[in-house]
Amino acid sequence: MDAKQMFGSLATQEQPPTTVDVNRAMAAGRAVRGRRRAAVAGTTAVITAVVAAGMVHPWVRKDDVAVSATPSVTPSATPSATPWPTYEGFAERKKQTPPKGKIAYVPPLLMWVSDAPVKNQLFLCEIGPNGSSCSGFRPIPAKEFARTQGKLRRVDVWFGVAKDAVHAVTAVTRDGRKVPGVLTRGVSPGIGLWSVEYPPGAAMRSLVFTGAKGETLQRIAL
Repeated sequence: MDAKQMFGSLATQEQPPTTVDVNRAMAAGRAVRGRRRAAVAGTTAVITAVVAAGMVHPWVRKDDVAVSATPSVTPSATPSATPWPTYEGFAERKKQTPPKGKIAYVPPLLMWVSDAPVKNQLFLCEIGPNGSSCSGFRPIPAKEFARTQGKLRRVDVWFGVAKDAVHAVTAVTRDGRKVPGVLTRGVSPGIGLWSVEYPPGAAMRSLVFTGAKGETLQRIAL
């Protein structure tokens, strides 16, 4: 084979360089980047929706900040998130005397205010370990802030009503000990409900009702 034939054979076996369309390559690159941005945006939207709905897992991160998986607790009408106890006859009592506002859990009682058949009176209804009852009460006088409505039988608990200006109630024993009570404000317009459970057998001297700054508004002797 002479030199001309050899080079001619090599020329037929080699492939010419691939022709690149620069505009098409740039368009393809933009399309790939667009799909990536769309995927990232879709993932972010899913995470945002999950976080907003409260269905968050510990591994979900938003903007590189871990999102807590602990659900927030919505404040209820009660002083704490403690579930209400189940008392027999509660549904019947509530149906007979519908709440005029909220139902408050002031341990160990469920209490609410209801309209009374007597003019210028309201009912204070309570249900607890000793059963249920409703008793009428008149508006608290202008110079007073609270009133005792009763004491449970066989349970060392006083309970009653208070104006919304009252922020706390405390029982004081004869030997000077202070027992904090439970107060729920705004149960009915302008009315709060309270209870104080004190140590069994303790000799009680008074109930002290205080305002937002801790000032004494009223003291009721027991």
